[in-house]
Amino acid sequence: MSSIVMNELKTFDIHMEHEKLTEIEITDLLNEEKCLSFLRKQMIEIKAPSLSVTASMLSKRYAYLVVSSTLYSMVEFNCALHLPVKACALSKERTLCIQAGMCKWQEVKSMEREKWRENVLHTLFSSHITPVLNILKKTSRVPSSILWENVAIRINSIYRKTLAKEMDPVKIERLNSDFHFLKNASGDLFNLKENPIKQYLKIGEELIVNPCRKTCCLYYKLEKDVEGIGYCSNCPIKSKQIKARDLYNERD
Repeated sequence: MSSIVMNELKTFDIHMEHEKLTEIEITDLLNEEKCLSFLRKQMIEIKAPSLSVTASMLSKRYAYLVVSSTLYSMVEFNCALHLPVKACALSKERTLCIQAGMCKWQEVKSMEREKWRENVLHTLFSSHITPVLNILKKTSRVPSSILWENVAIRINSIYRKTLAKEMDPVKIERLNSDFHFLKNASGDLFNLKENPIKQYLKIGEELIVNPCRKTCCLYYKLEKDVEGIGYCSNCPIKSKQIKARDLYNERD
């Protein structure tokens, strides 16, 4: 794995396993009892009032580590790092620790990019993200709609940030193509009956005009507002409060 690639991965808080003290292997996280124990520890750590809030915060973080990094690499390098569950762990700081020998750098090479993309994303979601979100839902009772919109928000964010700085028309076309593939994919890509992120994915003008989420990620319930924002910028609850206040002021 090249130093250039590793430097890029570190911007997504991905490190070699020997660089960080691991807190939990992802294979263990998929065990209901161990997942519950981990969530209880995290609940205390982040000062969350419930397991559902904890699970939602963890899913946002995990989507950034695994999904955002993969989609960025696909656009920027036309490659992707294979991240099998058995090769991944979380550190105490909630960074991703990987076993380099098990994480192969997947390149398009002779395969058509469309077929390569489908293979990469099917493995990413059906074999990794879907199982992780399923266990978080099962142990915390948080609605799956919240968890999947958390994933979609991370996708929207990485694409928005990339478009804002990217000048290469080839990469821009690649990004738009990948976005529309995810938006129009069937549930098979996720090993589910339906595409769980379709209704939440937004890009370009649509994201600017309608940035608000459909579900609330529950960040506002944290006792410790680490980011000092109270509510997320795209929070539907905050949006409703503002609309209600504006309506009240109009009547006043």
